[in-house]
Amino acid sequence: MVKDKNNTNKKTLLQKLRYKYRLIILNEDTFEQKTSLRLSRMNLYVLGSVFFLVVVAMVVGVIAFSPLKYYMPGVGSIDVRTRLIEMEMMTNSLEKQVDKRNLWLENFQKALSGELDSTFFLSDDLTVLDYENVDIDAVAENELEFREEMKDDLVNMEEKTVALGIYKNSSADAYPLNYTAPAIGVVFGFFDEQDKQYGIDIRGLEKENVRAIESGVIFSADWNPKTGYVIGVQHKRNTVSFYKHNNAILKKVGSFVQRGEVIALMGNSGHPADRPHLYFELWQNGKPVNPLDYMDINTIN
Repeated sequence: MVKDKNNTNKKTLLQKLRYKYRLIILNEDTFEQKTSLRLSRMNLYVLGSVFFLVVVAMVVGVIAFSPLKYYMPGVGSIDVRTRLIEMEMMTNSLEKQVDKRNLWLENFQKALSGELDSTFFLSDDLTVLDYENVDIDAVAENELEFREEMKDDLVNMEEKTVALGIYKNSSADAYPLNYTAPAIGVVFGFFDEQDKQYGIDIRGLEKENVRAIESGVIFSADWNPKTGYVIGVQHKRNTVSFYKHNNAILKKVGSFVQRGEVIALMGNSGHPADRPHLYFELWQNGKPVNPLDYMDINTIN
């Protein structure tokens, strides 16, 4: 009896699901039948499920294949992630370069003060040189030639000094108009130590040759935001010359240069002016001197 009752209930449920209903649409004024549909409960459930699945699929598709996905929590743009990774790599690279530059500046300051330990040498990758196998007595051929030329220049200058009755400790009068001009152009800024104008400004053409005023050694070739590309040359008699605001530097630190040799190109780097120029400084025994006292201004103009 119980089984028969359960079977009867199941049949009754299936019959209800399959039972057809007619949906009639009438004109409200004339009661004219416009259309009609025969539907069962099962048809409604199937159609409702299909409609729900279609709506869900459309929503998921719109979110997945449109910019709306970027507004979803935890979802980001692949391009943005790639850019972030590239920026992180660039930051790490810049940090390494800053560390190298800081180490170079620290060693340079120690070298100027005489505190640098010269038993090792730092290369670009911060590796240590095997100094035990270095031949300290070896001298390059160009260095030997430079030394001989420096000796000849020194002897000739001393002979001229003695003949003129001039002492070494005198200032610009000791070596009048001795240096060659650093560049061809027009002098528009003059030396004034009181106003901290420690050099002269020579206005010229873009990429005009900048030449060493005397034989010497390149001890500085660098760039900074204020003076742009700067190159410094160490000469004899504790004389140093600086060439600033260059367009490009053509020599490396440690290079031997001859008098009149091109070492840079005139430009407008660093703090810009209205046109290309060279800011030239001349220092003797750690003090700035007027460059025009040591060279013929006609060779500049």
